[in-house]
Formats: sequence, C-alpha cells, structure tokens
Amino acid sequence: MRRRLALVSILSLFLAGTVGAGQWHIAGSLKCGDCHLQHASSQLEQPEGAFSYLLKKNSVNELCLSCHDGSDPTAPDVVQPITMYNSTLSLQSSAGHFGLMGVENANGHAIGIPVVMPLQGMAQSVELNCASCHAVHGNNNFRNLSHDPAGVGADIQVIEDLDVMTEQKPSVPPSAGITPIAYERENSAYITQQMTAWCVACHDQLSQNTTGALPAHFNGHPSNTALNEYGYEPHADASHWVGGVGEGFTPGSGDGIMRVPYLAPQATSYITARIPQVTNQVGCVSCHKSHGSDYQRGMLWPYIEGGLGYIAGCQQCHNK
Repeated sequence: MRRRLALVSILSLFLAGTVGAGQWHIAGSLKCGDCHLQHASSQLEQPEGAFSYLLKKNSVNELCLSCHDGSDPTAPDVVQPITMYNSTLSLQSSAGHFGLMGVENANGHAIGIPVVMPLQGMAQSVELNCASCHAVHGNNNFRNLSHDPAGVGADIQVIEDLDVMTEQKPSVPPSAGITPIAYERENSAYITQQMTAWCVACHDQLSQNTTGALPAHFNGHPSNTALNEYGYEPHADASHWVGGVGEGFTPGSGDGIMRVPYLAPQATSYITARIPQVTNQVGCVSCHKSHGSDYQRGMLWPYIEGGLGYIAGCQQCHNK
C-alpha cells in the first residue's frame, strides 16, 4: 500500500507541474492506465505480464506502437504507408512512417535496431525508440518533441502557435474523423527555424551553412536562408517558387509534386504562413519526413531512386 501511495504521489506531483502544456499524453489527457498497470503482480487484464516500470508492453516501442500502428483509428499511424490519410488534401501524414520495428529502414529512421547516426560529428551508434524524440509524459513542445533529443543538456523549444502553426487541432477525446486532418501534412505550417534546430541537435554536421566560393554562396545546400536573401543570382528562382506552376509543381503528372513544406518567418498565422513568399526558407522538413517516407532517406520525392520526378522538389526553387 505504501508503494502504491508513493507512486500515486509521484505521478500527482509530475502532473501538477505540467498542467496546460503539450498536446496529448499530458495533464488531463494523460491516462496512466493506457500505458501502465496499477500493480506489478496483477495480470488479470494483462496476460502478457507486468513489465519494467509497470508498462503494459515489454518496451517503449511496443507500447507506443500498440496504438500507433494503424490498429486505433483515433491515433496517428506511424508504421505503414498510411491509409488513414487517404481522405485528406495531401494524402500524407506530416511525419511519415517508419516501416517495421527492428528492421533497417533505408527510407527514414529505424527504431529498435542499432544504427550509426548519419551526419553526426561523433558518428555514434544509437538504438532509437519513440522516447528518443518524444516526451512520453508530454511537455510544452509541438507533438511533445523532446527538448534535448541528443542528450547534451539542450532546451530546444518548438512551440505550437509560435514556431509551428496548425489549422485543425486534435480533438479531445481523439476521434477517427479529426485525427487524419490534425496530423496530415498540409495541416502544419512552419514559422521559425526551431524545427531545423531540433533536427541538427543530432545531425550536427548540418548545424551551419558553410560559405562557398562565389557565385555558389555555400559549399552545401543551405537551410534557414531566404530564397531572395542574395537578390538576383543564378541558382534560385524565387518568382517560380511563388508562382507555383510549371517545373516541379504538377502533381499527378509524374514529374511534379505538391509544394514542399517550408519556413515562413514573416508569417503571423497559419493562413499567412500558407501564402508562398520570396522570403520563405528551406528547412529539414522541406526535403525529408521526420519518421520516414516512400523514398530513400525519408525524402519527399524519388531523388535517390531516379526516374520520372527525381528532381521535382529541386525544380520548385531552382527551375533549371
């Protein structure tokens, strides 16, 4: 009994410090019984057993994916090419999908298997799980993204309605009708550079734009740099980007795709962020899905595979 009261007290203190923050799995939407057993010895409703930390499953990944594998129509599916978004404008989720747990994933992040982290100075071997990127008990960040994904003591803020704007909020409680709209690709508009900062916390080789010899400006592809930052120059075509028609922009034609996501630092709302401007910036999310996609390295078009449309995303900004 003393142990039970201590656990309840700890949870109560934790929740008291987080009321009003985050989006889901937090405060009023944090249902302890969704993930934890009350007693480690009780297996009446959980024949698989009581696992570490009183979890209902044997690992964080198994626990999270028991809902987020498409089996629950009210929870975003992050495992398979996602049919729950077939009725949305983009036909895609914002973060994409992993594929199978414990299997190497050429099309994005792999979970539950050791991998060498790409584009990281130390080239560490890591085994990612859902809690590597998301705060399982919630926080004040967009999608409960961790404040310190690289584990170096950082405090990266990615706040909804400040750094990221969304039009449709998830419903409370979650519903099969609202969830696809709330988590589909076109429902998110990225304002500040904080999403890029979050990605490069781990992929730190991308943390700076290395200056190149003119007229190139940079040695690699720049991020967080406006299309018109250098005025007229031969590499980017800002007017083509704003116009949104022609090379790279014809979905369904085979060689074009819908407009890629972008940073809109001048925007003050979701609506203004959805209006393309010459001040728009490329960020990590412009080319890659956070979880993974149908294409290698989580890209939004078949750049590595080649074939029809392999430079569609490039053409939207460059029009060559």
